[in-house]
Amino acid sequence: MVRINQDEIDAVRNAADIVDIIGRYIQVQRKGKDYVALCPFHDDHSPSMSISPEKQIYKCFVCGNGGNVFTFVQNYEKISFPEAVGRVAEMIGYHLSVQPDKYQAPADPHKQKLYAVLNETIRFTMYQMDTAEALQEKEYLDKRGLNEKCRETFQIGYDPQGEALTKYLTAKGYEEKDLTAANVTRVNEHGTFDVFGGRITFPIHDAHGNPIGFSARTIDPENASKYINTNDTDIFTKGDIVYNYHRARNAARHEGKLYVCEGVTDVIAFWRAGMENAVCTLGTSCTENQIHLLKHAGAHIVFCYDGDHAGQAATWRAAEMAKKAGCSISIVLNKTGKDPDEIIRDQGADALKQMVSQEISWMEFVLKYLSENTNMESYLEKKEMVKKAQAQIEELPDQTDREYFTQQLSSMTGFHIAVSSYQPEKTPIQEPVHRLKVPDGTQQAEEQILAMMMAYPEAAMKFEEELGFLISKDGQTAAMMILEKLHDGKSTDPASLIDATEDQNVKNLISRLADYIHDDQEYEEKKLAGAIRRIRIDVLEDEFRQYKEQLASELNSVSAKALLEKMTECAVRQRRLMDEEDSEKKQ
Repeated sequence: MVRINQDEIDAVRNAADIVDIIGRYIQVQRKGKDYVALCPFHDDHSPSMSISPEKQIYKCFVCGNGGNVFTFVQNYEKISFPEAVGRVAEMIGYHLSVQPDKYQAPADPHKQKLYAVLNETIRFTMYQMDTAEALQEKEYLDKRGLNEKCRETFQIGYDPQGEALTKYLTAKGYEEKDLTAANVTRVNEHGTFDVFGGRITFPIHDAHGNPIGFSARTIDPENASKYINTNDTDIFTKGDIVYNYHRARNAARHEGKLYVCEGVTDVIAFWRAGMENAVCTLGTSCTENQIHLLKHAGAHIVFCYDGDHAGQAATWRAAEMAKKAGCSISIVLNKTGKDPDEIIRDQGADALKQMVSQEISWMEFVLKYLSENTNMESYLEKKEMVKKAQAQIEELPDQTDREYFTQQLSSMTGFHIAVSSYQPEKTPIQEPVHRLKVPDGTQQAEEQILAMMMAYPEAAMKFEEELGFLISKDGQTAAMMILEKLHDGKSTDPASLIDATEDQNVKNLISRLADYIHDDQEYEEKKLAGAIRRIRIDVLEDEFRQYKEQLASELNSVSAKALLEKMTECAVRQRRLMDEEDSEKKQ
């Protein structure tokens, strides 16, 4: 595995903003001076991950996962440490002297062939768009506002009728089995044909920007299949794909919003209106895998499906899935009867911007959707509507919201409905321990010692002189790391220490300890002495127990007397320390 110079590792870590990097993977929200997020390392339903921009670390108060910016990327993407450094360096535009990605596992040769076929197909179809055979298709796109710049951006092309693409790819040396595996060529008893022959082609890419398939449109009014998509292949599964995600992700994070539409031309309409943060689910059947991808764009999700019955039903399904997945969502109600592409063509970009600016909350949509799909003259249907709406209202964390929407539901149905006092179950967030007092237990003593060692070099030196060890394996590892850093004249800040170990348990420990010491706290030698004393008491207790066990075995009188003297001395020393501890607690 490639070795990156430590100075470069430090430079990348110091230049990276952990909030920005984590925000590229999951949705983060500001809370005071820090940020919180749903932890991706366990099934989290209430934000339990805290991110400190000041200390450049994160930690989850539930599952305990913690670390610095490299740790997060490494754990999230399940890659090596050098690869994580490379990912972060790429995100912040830092050029490393070595390229860790070169040391990744070899790429799948079969998939690489399919990517190559599809890249060549894109080049061929884009070229064909400027030929005489595609004159009608080009005029059609021009009339709809999809000009040359737009076609270049989205790599829109044209596949001629017949088998022109298949012949071209074969001449370029690609094998027929790869063409059919990529689903650009089909074979039947009559020969080989282009799957998208006679259609305008819109390339589809995965989250990393690799071409994986096409959505293709015919302008033939006699053709019942206006749009067709690539069939499922080894690199394309429709239910896993979000069109334009690789382009829109960064814009969405910058804008704080990700617009989700139905179709390819809707996304392009948003782009034409200056909104580059739009994607589509290639139809109304949104899946959990697509929601998972949308969630990790790290932005507020705005559903902009069509205003017809199918579109609104799809909005209900997709938005409910997104809400359950912990996404922040809202909905745009399209009352125009037109899709975004038609709006921008008929009324201009400002009309589309105006429409999408009028977002409504999930609960507003719930009441509107349920009321429009309920016979309000039927008691039984209204009763069923109330049950469904109440189930959603009870999940609202804000009491004011619950009261307001309960009142709205009562007004709609004429039912007297009591406001539910139910609160959504929240994962308990363990607040960090901000205390430096005489510890009562070994774990607390060890953590207090380590926290003070990280914050105050004099505490580390006192520990080394007076104790020199900790009982727990992770604690001992962390203590030795701190001493080694200090002896080398290096920083012992949590983010730097985390890079000094590959043990995730030690990383979690260091992340947790970072909140023990505040910047405005001074070094208190008395508190450190108390923690060291507690460790000594526990060590003496264990020593006393061992002497006692040995005395229970058969020993000669001389050995028994020597052990008894040691046990007595041990007990006296332990009692002296315990008396000191009790005296200090009373002060």
